[in-house]
Amino acid sequence: MRLRIGLTACSDPAYIDFNHSYHLASMIYRAIERADPELSLELHTPSQFKFFTFSRLMVEGRKFRIENGRMRLLNPNVHFFFSTMRKYVGVALIEGLLEKPEVKIGGTEFVVSEINVMKEKEVGKREKFVTLSPINVTTVEENGRKKTVDLYPNNPKFYENLRKNLVKKYVAFYGREPKDDELRVRVVSSKPVRVQLKNTFHRASLMVFEAEGSKELLEVGYKAGFGERNSMGFGMVKVV
Repeated sequence: MRLRIGLTACSDPAYIDFNHSYHLASMIYRAIERADPELSLELHTPSQFKFFTFSRLMVEGRKFRIENGRMRLLNPNVHFFFSTMRKYVGVALIEGLLEKPEVKIGGTEFVVSEINVMKEKEVGKREKFVTLSPINVTTVEENGRKKTVDLYPNNPKFYENLRKNLVKKYVAFYGREPKDDELRVRVVSSKPVRVQLKNTFHRASLMVFEAEGSKELLEVGYKAGFGERNSMGFGMVKVV
């Protein structure tokens, strides 16, 4: 299920932090909890795939200006995209937002103005994607002690770990190995970004890329997100 959710700011001026992924994730989890508390508990289980992802907040017409390191909205209307492999998660989000359309993202209050269920793309064995939220891929390095390191596309491990992550998601969701686990990725363009979640910064990449190989893995990436930390607003893509 793929959603486009529109929001309208309740105040003027209204501000959005550049690092708003954590605030947006909190709003999504609160909405799901209102509709289905048991599902909310399940989604808070650590070290399990949540099988959903979401985009950054997008200001209509890109009408904003930078003030003190934040975006001041010059247009009160914003939107974001949400995608999940589990339809009932999307349904719970819709129900939670309809039950209480007044929401808060960071310190800014919004009201839900529209919720549209979008038609999902039929993903093939070769697609071109653009990120709607940055892709985060990590590796574990041992130099006296284990350390998790964020990877950029200039590191060959980025591509192998990206593929392995998709395989793990597929197995966790379907309970079996994919028939085809091949994946080749060619980056058309890439921009490094740092995203703050609570008190930790994560390095990630906004990308345009071509992917070819397993239709099964590409479908998982399209619906649940590429890379890691998808449920915190990383790795959402659209087909171009």
